[in-house]
Amino acid sequence: MPKTVAKQLAADPSVGTEELEAAVHYMRKKLIEAALLNAPAPFLTYRNKLIFETTLRIRRRRQSSI
Repeated sequence: MPKTVAKQLAADPSVGTEELEAAVHYMRKKLIEAALLNAPAPFLTYRNKLIFETTLRIRRRRQSSI
């Protein structure tokens, strides 16, 4: 299911690449902070980070194949 969502986001021109990159950066920071505090990783943060990273990967592949 996350890959399906990532494909939909990759095809949506209203979702900016820079916004996705900023969101991934923010989520990485939150996950690192949780690890440093020995706190559990927030599942939704982890899941969304994976979705956004996959979206960016799909977009980059499409751009490089053009």
